[in-house]
Amino acid sequence: MVPRLIPVVALLLLASCAKPAWRVRAIPRDAIQLPRLEPSVELELPPRGSVVSASLGDGTPLWLVHREDGTVSVFSALIPTAHAVAYAGTIAWIPTMRRFSGTYVWDDHGRVVGNHGWDMCIGPCPEDKDMPDEARDMDSFQVERIQAAPERIRVGRPVPGSWREIPQKPRPSWSAEPSWVRLHRLSVAEALAMPEGMIVAVDAALVLASAGTPRICQRPSGFSCCPRGSPRLYDVEGIPMRHVGPMVYTHSVPLLRRYRDGFVQYEPGKKLGAPDSVGTLGDTVPRASETWDPAKPPPVDPCEQASTGAP
Repeated sequence: MVPRLIPVVALLLLASCAKPAWRVRAIPRDAIQLPRLEPSVELELPPRGSVVSASLGDGTPLWLVHREDGTVSVFSALIPTAHAVAYAGTIAWIPTMRRFSGTYVWDDHGRVVGNHGWDMCIGPCPEDKDMPDEARDMDSFQVERIQAAPERIRVGRPVPGSWREIPQKPRPSWSAEPSWVRLHRLSVAEALAMPEGMIVAVDAALVLASAGTPRICQRPSGFSCCPRGSPRLYDVEGIPMRHVGPMVYTHSVPLLRRYRDGFVQYEPGKKLGAPDSVGTLGDTVPRASETWDPAKPPPVDPCEQASTGAP
């Protein structure tokens, strides 16, 4: 089937006017029981001047900094939360600028130095006066140096980053830099091989298809369902079928936790933000849609119909 883009605004209007419809339900947050994994870890100290990625025993992503002067810091690679808003975005290291970059820019001591540059805005970029004028330093961890050969460190308790005032004018952009390093992302198969409760960054997307189960899979081309057998995201509800046709929402999911035979979000039960893309599986109204009771599961699975090419 040929994918067709549907304006997001129109879909939202349809959703607000539609009657309540059947959908795959999420597991309630209180019912999700994640094993408690031991976070403490010992890490080999890299050469002076190095910044390397690492992780705690539970998979929490880290940046380990060993400066030329011999000082060492370990930072969380998660963008610090602001005003109780949870967001599991990850921070990148830009070696050519010796800066960390996420929503904000930090130096190699984890101190926030300004807002992220805007040069890839979709539509007009925000005005400087609308940018945040304060932000948090990177969260860090206590570090104990272990005299051994090679030298190692033991990562201790977390230390929340302090708030600082920052200029509202964004920092120069990083996007034209010739090289930068992202945290390593696992394939879906590699992530599924991790212990239950483990925090993982997965090279995949969350795909919500009408009347189907929320699935995690390699980012599909166009607007398509995840392959049959793709792991479920248990703490997210599916989307209902509508008469405009079977829809597909695609979301980015920076971090997940292993759960059962699939995943939950880094913060289980978190409400999803706006999708990255919204479209339909095809240009035709699905068969049996005229007689479909919206309070019941559809008689025809739209993903199965799309994969078989059935009319």
